[in-house]
Amino acid sequence: MALTLEVEQRLRAVRLTELFEEHREDWLGYAKRVYGFVKQNFPAGSEVRQDDVAMSLLPLISVDKRLTDKLARQKLRQKYWKRDYCDLIVARCWEEISG
Repeated sequence: MALTLEVEQRLRAVRLTELFEEHREDWLGYAKRVYGFVKQNFPAGSEVRQDDVAMSLLPLISVDKRLTDKLARQKLRQKYWKRDYCDLIVARCWEEISG
């Protein structure tokens, strides 16, 4: 699901938006590689959507030590935090990865 204002506010409240800004180039690199993979493997002529990239980004984000350590320190154990973080990455990098 694309990034909503509510989700962005929730991420900001626990300072995950700061983590994004601190390592923006790394997250952008992940997103670019995933976008390229999705585009290459989708049927020819198919549009790649933000949710397609976010879903494919999840396995990489789920094992990223910076994010998993931050979530653990803050006792944020629900699975939606990682999915929401993927949505944040894709929303903030979309023009750069899809352009």
